[in-house]
Formats: sequence, C-alpha cells, structure tokens
Amino acid sequence: MILIKMFNLTIIIPIYNVEKYIIDCIQSVIQQLDDHIEVLCIDDGSTDHSIDVLKDYLSQQPKSLVKNIRILQQENSGVSSARNLGISHAKGTYLTFLDSDDVLLGTYFKEINLALLSNVDVITFGYKNLSEDLKTSTHQFIPHLLNEQINSPHSNQNALIKIFNYNRWFSGIHVYKASLFKNIKFPKLTHYEDAATIPNVMIKATSFYTIDKPLYGYRIRSSSATNSKQASNIDKSLICLEQLIPILIEKTKVQAIFIIPLMHFFYIYIYQSTKFKNKQTAKLNWNKFSKQIQQLPFSRTLIKNEHNRILYHCLNLGLHGYYVSKLISRLLRSIKKRLGKPYHQ
Repeated sequence: MILIKMFNLTIIIPIYNVEKYIIDCIQSVIQQLDDHIEVLCIDDGSTDHSIDVLKDYLSQQPKSLVKNIRILQQENSGVSSARNLGISHAKGTYLTFLDSDDVLLGTYFKEINLALLSNVDVITFGYKNLSEDLKTSTHQFIPHLLNEQINSPHSNQNALIKIFNYNRWFSGIHVYKASLFKNIKFPKLTHYEDAATIPNVMIKATSFYTIDKPLYGYRIRSSSATNSKQASNIDKSLICLEQLIPILIEKTKVQAIFIIPLMHFFYIYIYQSTKFKNKQTAKLNWNKFSKQIQQLPFSRTLIKNEHNRILYHCLNLGLHGYYVSKLISRLLRSIKKRLGKPYHQ
C-alpha cells in the first residue's frame, strides 16, 4: 500500500521566461518553508533559462529544505493552464498561487499557519507593491472584512460583499480550501483570468479569515501584461474583457452579487475604449453591453464603489453616460472631502 503524503498548503508557481526574477521568488518561499507545505513550480514551456536557473539554485540547497518542491513541465499553454495543472497535482488541504516574478513577504508562513488552524474556507490578506528591484513603494492594500473582527474567523454575507467590492481579484492574495476548486478551472485568457475564476471560488466559501497585513509582494513591471500600455496589449485586454463581461452578465442573472465585478470591469472596458481607441469604437463597445446590464437585477446596497454605482445609473444615457458619471463622481468626491466623509472606491 502506497501512502500519499498530504500537506496543509500547496503553493502553485507558474513559470514562464522569468530567469531574472525566479531566484527572488523561490528564495522568499524557501526562507520560510516547513514540512507541512509543498511547492509546485509549473514550467509553462519557458524559452529562456528560467528552469535551469531554478534547478541549479535548488540543487545547492539542503535536501531537507527542498524535498517538498516539485517541478512540473508542460508545453506553453498560458498561466491559466499552468495553474490548472498545479491544482490537479496539489496534495494540500489548502492551496494558493504565487506569480514567479513576485515574492512572499517575511511573515507569510507565520501568519498563514496560524490562520489555517481556524479551518475556514478562505484566508484573505494584504499585498504591497514593490518596484522591479523589490524596493517597497507607498502603495499597499489591507483587507478589513469586519473591522471589529480582524484576524478572526467570520462567516456572513457581509464579508463576501466586502471581498467583492474590493475588486482585488489577484489569485495570490488568498489561501483557499482546495475543495473549493472542484469543477472550477482558470479559463484560457491572456488578461483577467483571475477575475473570471476567483469570484466563482469565493461564492462557494462560507467562512473567511482576515489577516490585516500585507503578506504578498507584487512586483510592478512595466512590461507585464497587466501594466503595459502598448497598443497590442490594450487590444488583448479589450478582447479578454469582451469575453469576461458576458460571463459576468450571465452570473449576475443567477447571483446578484456578480453585479459588483461586472460594473468594475465594464468601467475598465469603457475607460480603455475611450482612452486608447477612437470615439466610434468606444460608442460601439458601450452599446455592446449597456442595455444587457440595465436589464439585470440591481441592489443599491451591493455596489459600494461610488463611481461604479453612478455609472450604473447612467447606462441609459449612451456613451455620454460614461462622461456624466465621471463628472458626478468628481463632484461627489470633492463634496465628501470638504465634509470629511469617505468616498468609497
């Protein structure tokens, strides 16, 4: 009888052409690794020396330190496929994701191991933006699901609504029970694959644990798919949004809470259309989805983002509604600032 070792946590790291960054990434993991955690490095058909660099580095480490690190390889199929392969091989009760150009911050495992004892479905935590050479920037995100219950389990609809309204769909800033990914796969998209997947995972969760600290280091690279403003990248972004938005429309018909990410990504879609394309294209893109969105169930209490909520109420104005919503949002922000009241965004 063959005994399969199980782990508390599996960390899935997709790797593609990151020879400059992979050592930073794996070092941030190994420095904190213990016997209850496995690491799956998924080579997505890299054409540089990423895997050679990784293997060479691992070969120089004590075997006791790297015994639970595995390298899986596949032909280049994209980050979604790499993550799906990792999920299918994961032996952890929980799993999470780490991009191979990012890093885990110093107290990651200490905080996560403590949170795992709560046996909740999802552990959510903050992230910190880092420069390309890993210098800390001023921007960070800290989740507060329930202000009076930070660092404790809480299971209610309010926590889910807050998670959705954060619209931070990075797969790496949560730890999930692996069972939540049953029948869920990352779709083959070049952009927004997290946004097409993580809400579906979250909606299955019934309990959450908040860590009000940044544990994930998000490296800002100007050449990355997320940040590049090159025309070809914008085109890919718009194409992916045209696939994502109909998915969210159908989801909203069944579960009203999906109106939150729907309005968030519809705003991004129109913003990119007006900023990087001509007015005719922007008008066409507005008309593709605005009427469908107007027909969806809408609850004033769900969307906390002021701009997205105002945009929803301007959908019947045509593309002018986008500019009207921006104007109203600026005025509202200014008024609230003078009154000392928060502007939710």
